Amino acid sequence: MDFFDWKIEMQESFKTYVDLENKRVAVLTADDDDIHMVLEFDDYDHLVMHPRWNINITILGEKHLKITTNS
Repeated sequence: MDFFDWKIEMQESFKTYVDLENKRVAVLTADDDDIHMVLEFDDYDHLVMHPRWNINITILGEKHLKITTNS
């Protein structure tokens, strides 16, 4: 997934909802039961991550992330 100038790799089981107007993306379980993570840009265009307890974030490079679950 490309989110502005960031490349974000995710498990296929994730479901995403993108709000381009507010520069925000929510990452949910496939059946919308649980929010895994929310990513958004602040007023200075810095990426802010709001992960839950069950998320792993791996930095693969500059502006390149991989998101997986612990389970």
